Amino acid sequence: MISPNATLDKPMTPRSCALGCLLWLMVMATPALIFYLAVQGELDWRRGPGNLEEDRLFVINESGAAGVGYLASRLADEAADGAICVHTTVTYFLWRNDEGGEPNARYCTCYSRNAAGEYEPNGQVCP
Repeated sequence: MISPNATLDKPMTPRSCALGCLLWLMVMATPALIFYLAVQGELDWRRGPGNLEEDRLFVINESGAAGVGYLASRLADEAADGAICVHTTVTYFLWRNDEGGEPNARYCTCYSRNAAGEYEPNGQVCP
């Protein structure tokens, strides 16, 4: 018969040690993220062609709503004439919503390069 303390006598495996460190890092980073959002109001990072792909975490503190929002923009298939379309999803985590209803949104915008080589909205319908 195996004693109940037998598992406590074994050292941690590398996998469980890495998992424990990752969990500790997440717990310790959460207050830092909350503090950063309280001071700056948003955290965003862009990438992709023309910086059109975006992830943004932002604080909402208005008279009718309070909470946190997350915006994610991802490239879609190319439209006609080489245009690039971007699908954007906005998800809200509200603890106060006086207006009620579903605040989450999805939309799509297509962009084309102008003469300067920068992307600008072109008004095309997304595929």
